[in-house]
Amino acid sequence: MSNVEVVKSARYLTLIVLALALLGVMLNSAGLLSADVAGAAKIRYLAATLPTLFYLAAIWMIQRAHAAIARGEAVEPALATLLERLGVCLFFGGIARVFGELLLVRLLLGVQTSWAWFDIAAITLGCVGLLLFVLARPLRDAVKARAELAEIL
Repeated sequence: MSNVEVVKSARYLTLIVLALALLGVMLNSAGLLSADVAGAAKIRYLAATLPTLFYLAAIWMIQRAHAAIARGEAVEPALATLLERLGVCLFFGGIARVFGELLLVRLLLGVQTSWAWFDIAAITLGCVGLLLFVLARPLRDAVKARAELAEIL
């Protein structure tokens, strides 16, 4: 298999993962449509989907990088862009899970909740996202330096 075929296969697998994740979000949010669920519970369901939107965006960014590489764009710039966007999505997903959900519940329901939810998985994803974002800049600089060297030589 050529590299282009591998990238196309990875792209389609990423789309399948994204579709399954969206299906999971829809199933988890089924309580929003139920008449038996109270309004406060619906707001809590809605607040709980906030981090998921960022994580779904992260999967979408991976799919976009696969698509760019399959179209023939250079791998290094596509990866630098992927690292940057993926890092932002994961970081804000972690922030939304740790702080955003509870803040939304406080604002929309007016109930007193804690200020943060200690979720080690979300904190880890947020830290990994921050690391990816920071690593994107040296990769982008290396791509520019390589292009300059290619022009000189």
